[in-house]
Amino acid sequence: MNKGDFITVRPKHEIVAKHIDYYYFHSSDDEGFDNKFTFYPNYKHALTIYKNSDLLFTENTSVIRPSEKETIGTYYSINTGSSFSVDLEGKFYKIGVVFNPLGLNHFLDKPLSDAFEPAFGPFRYFGKPLEEVVTQISTLQDAAAKAALLDSFFSKAYCGFNETAVKRAVQEILNSNGTVKVEELSDSIGVNRKTLLRLFKKHLCCSVEEYKKMVMFRNALNYSQQAGDDTTLTDVALYNYYYDQAHYIKHFKSVTMHSPKTLLSKLTHLGNQDVYWNFEE
Repeated sequence: MNKGDFITVRPKHEIVAKHIDYYYFHSSDDEGFDNKFTFYPNYKHALTIYKNSDLLFTENTSVIRPSEKETIGTYYSINTGSSFSVDLEGKFYKIGVVFNPLGLNHFLDKPLSDAFEPAFGPFRYFGKPLEEVVTQISTLQDAAAKAALLDSFFSKAYCGFNETAVKRAVQEILNSNGTVKVEELSDSIGVNRKTLLRLFKKHLCCSVEEYKKMVMFRNALNYSQQAGDDTTLTDVALYNYYYDQAHYIKHFKSVTMHSPKTLLSKLTHLGNQDVYWNFEE
């Protein structure tokens, strides 16, 4: 099956690398390219940039087709609780910028909720300057050179993020693999539950509970793929702090609409990072 050319590259700039986990470059020059894939919730959210493509969004799907015009479209996605399908047809050129938790916030001079309306849609904050960089990148063959241009762009865009309470809360959730109770979280960082919810909505565009569940699901999915065939569902459940195997299966089904046994073996690992997509056969 043709999945296109896909490569991941980590940032080299010291500051940028703290907040951006990796870039990916995905493309095809095949006019007959026709593929569909599904990706799943991740607390590392991505800025996706398409060159010369038209996109149509529905609730849980995006349809991408070649554009008759020269276009560059930048999009952001936060799929906290369900899978999302992509229908790709014809030639395409795509760049992904995958941010660490709260990573994008460090490159914005406003709250994320003021720059983006979840869960999927256009992201116009970086405007023409980013489009010019993408145009340059599309003329290059070397992935390291492409990544260097993105490093340069984001190093100049960096402005920091100083919301201490939300940063501490996110770290607590990550450290506990999503199991920390909201009451415990509020007490540990000295912020009441209502304020904490407001901060998450403002800077992460989701609730605290949504974020917790997303972290738990994604870490379990990543672990199951990295551990390979030697691991069992019970191993995955216990390692990722689920109550038991039944709890893990129920959560997995609620997100993916499939059981782990049905879906996990179908995932394709792309690049060198935690990119696991389910391509239709």
